[in-house]
Amino acid sequence: MGRWLLPGAFAVVTVTTAEITVQAIVHAIDHPGTRAALLASYHLLRTAIVLAFTVFTVNRDEPHARARRPLALGACVVAMGCVFSFGAPVHSSPWLALAGEAIATVSCVWLLASVLALGRCFGVLPEARGLVTRGPYRLVRHPVYLGELGACCGLALASPTVTNGAVLAVFAAAQVVRMGLEERALTRAFPDYASYAARTPRLIPRLRAGGALTFSRLRPSAS
Repeated sequence: MGRWLLPGAFAVVTVTTAEITVQAIVHAIDHPGTRAALLASYHLLRTAIVLAFTVFTVNRDEPHARARRPLALGACVVAMGCVFSFGAPVHSSPWLALAGEAIATVSCVWLLASVLALGRCFGVLPEARGLVTRGPYRLVRHPVYLGELGACCGLALASPTVTNGAVLAVFAAAQVVRMGLEERALTRAFPDYASYAARTPRLIPRLRAGGALTFSRLRPSAS
């Protein structure tokens, strides 16, 4: 029963998000425009991301190392709570709102690609479920966290309030804690992780001279 609790929760969120997506798409059709199209795309991507979470958590193998520390659970709860705590859009500059929505949408594209690359190694808690170095993981060690942070930055920019700024700060702090705990678990579980971490940036892609992105050349490990 416990194995179905997490995918069941994600399935409920998927249905709820899908309903919002349908409304956003209908609105974009009835009121054509850049912002309406961006919002519809954003909600569609969010639905696809949560659906991927649902699929990848069904009947997974046990992790190589479990996260049993209260800090790990607390950081996850805080991070997820922050995602649902951003306030409604305010009457700010339309250009600021457009920029924020564009950042959130692009971040969701990156986030979806990262989740698909992670596959069944995806986990909510910072556990060692597999060493993945393909796709966006060739550029940074934590592309999922980068996508989530980018999307939340976009939401905060589109609705620039003190409350949303505080929520973003707490969310970023929780993500930093999760990254640290995940890296410790991966280092203990996979000998290759230290080499991968040494050559791959934690969160921000590294640029070579001339502006080219630097890719990790570590051979992908079985996940």
